[in-house]
Amino acid sequence: MITGNYKLSFEDYLSDPCPHPSLSRSTIIDLLDSPARAWWKHPRLNPPSEDADEETGDKKFDPGKAAHSLFLEGVDKVVVVDPLDHPGAKGAIPKGWTTNEMREVRDIIRDAGKIPLLPRQYKNVCEMVAVAANAIRECTELGITNLRTEGDSELSYIWQEKNGIWCRCRPDWISKDRKLICDFKTTGKSANPMFLDKHISSMGYEVQESFYRRGVKAVEGTEPTFIFIFQEVEPPYLCSFVSLSSQFQDMGEQKVKKAIKIWEECLSTGVWPGYPKNIYCADAPAWALTTWEMNKYGGQ
Repeated sequence: MITGNYKLSFEDYLSDPCPHPSLSRSTIIDLLDSPARAWWKHPRLNPPSEDADEETGDKKFDPGKAAHSLFLEGVDKVVVVDPLDHPGAKGAIPKGWTTNEMREVRDIIRDAGKIPLLPRQYKNVCEMVAVAANAIRECTELGITNLRTEGDSELSYIWQEKNGIWCRCRPDWISKDRKLICDFKTTGKSANPMFLDKHISSMGYEVQESFYRRGVKAVEGTEPTFIFIFQEVEPPYLCSFVSLSSQFQDMGEQKVKKAIKIWEECLSTGVWPGYPKNIYCADAPAWALTTWEMNKYGGQ
């Protein structure tokens, strides 16, 4: 595999198809926390055992994944499972994945690479996608009328840095001229753009923004604008469009550069340190001190 963009399955992308262990957005986030964590979670450095449990939890993000696929790719990966078709042991109609039979059907669907949803969940997904598509058309600053015809979804970008380090990223959507990246985020909280700053920072989205633009520039030679599309998963499925300030972008670029340097050093030495071994003195955060000052002379 050489520098370029590829149409890979998500599973192939996650397995890291590069000639040598590569740096991805999630690895950068882990690396900045501790190299030991990055090594442990990397599929090439610490491959999962054959008997490892591949179940990733209760799949509460299934509706978000379904909306993501339908909205960006026009691909419906959903298999609707109607509880009416799977009554309980006493003839009762289950309200969700509450019976062994329902759970077995759900797991079979997931093993086939599909997304199992209840009828009400699928209805919600379709409504979400319709709202998001309309919001895209109404955002005149984007200049997009149809994501499916005006760009490409889920391309995997592979490139080498000047120091020889291999990197990879997978933009949700990129325009045909490679000058605009859109990343679709679903949230169970408010998508009000005025309150997303803390969420963006806590999730490391500034790293994603910088790293993805870096990858596209390395492969395509363009310097794309990056826009986050946030959508709530509850009615009325409100959407917002967010770009990062130059200061936010600069912080993301610094983090990416630091991660590349750490990655190179760890790969060359084979040493992946964890947290510092000295005793850390935790300081009371400003909000905790303020709250205590307000309450210490009265109330609870």
